[in-house]
Amino acid sequence: MNWTVNPLCDALGAKIEGFDFAASWSDEEQQKLKDLWLEHGLLLVRGENANPENQIRFSKLFGELEAHPLKTIRSGEFPELMELNSEDSRTNPVAVWDGEEWVGRLGWHKDLIYTGKPNRGAILRAVKLPEVDGQTGYADQAKAYAALSKEMKARIEDLKVMYRFEVNLYKMPFFDTSTYVAGPGAPQKPSDVGFPDFPDSRYPLVLEHPETGQKILNVCPMFVDRIDGLPKAESDALLTELVAHVIRPEFAYLHQWQEGDMILWDNWRYMHSAPGVKPGAKRLIHRTTILGDTILGESVPHPSPLPKGEGAH
Repeated sequence: MNWTVNPLCDALGAKIEGFDFAASWSDEEQQKLKDLWLEHGLLLVRGENANPENQIRFSKLFGELEAHPLKTIRSGEFPELMELNSEDSRTNPVAVWDGEEWVGRLGWHKDLIYTGKPNRGAILRAVKLPEVDGQTGYADQAKAYAALSKEMKARIEDLKVMYRFEVNLYKMPFFDTSTYVAGPGAPQKPSDVGFPDFPDSRYPLVLEHPETGQKILNVCPMFVDRIDGLPKAESDALLTELVAHVIRPEFAYLHQWQEGDMILWDNWRYMHSAPGVKPGAKRLIHRTTILGDTILGESVPHPSPLPKGEGAH
């Protein structure tokens, strides 16, 4: 192997340098890459010949690829590629955070966690970068679980957590919107951006990774709704405590991109986020998505509304 492997940062991840994305990788190299992904859950890969064709070829080492359901953000030439373009106002409406305008800001979440079958992982490649901002954050829920007290681990071991798909940030009860002001283009309901109205999903609060057996604190600030079966006050208090824990900085890494960087993450184990860029900044990231081949949760229909005249006493 002509590439080197080092820690990505003190807390988590691995960094591969000197990689040739156009090379023919031996069986040994392919297995090494898969082993590193399972071990660390987050890989930064830097090298030469990073382009759309080679990103797709590299991504397929880790599983079958899945095209994004919204055709408007797929690459016209390469349908496996999703284009995260800061200049696309349809998917990046301007919003105010902390008194400043931003586009493309996303809070901590896992892809498709609001369904029972989340993506296995994904790869981002930096194509065009702004002079400032535009980072991507990653947070390790396995490390977050390991850091819980014995008492908390015992308390949550058999609980189930419920997720609900929303696009209106104000409707996410555990996502901090205290400094957020929605812009005029902010979606109000899933159909505003072409999504269906997904049913809720129910997962183990302590999720066991299907391939590594690691225990994962399965709580994301975006989309998490409640603890199944607990009274609302108790559920809210517990989720508030767990959300504050899972986003602690010692479990996270904020990546400052260089052109051509590729980052692969394990979506079963890691959350990700994007602080965003200022309006007018040019940022283009190409994404490939690895299909989730395992059902980790279950779909739960939304409760039916009570008929008129019932339930009010």
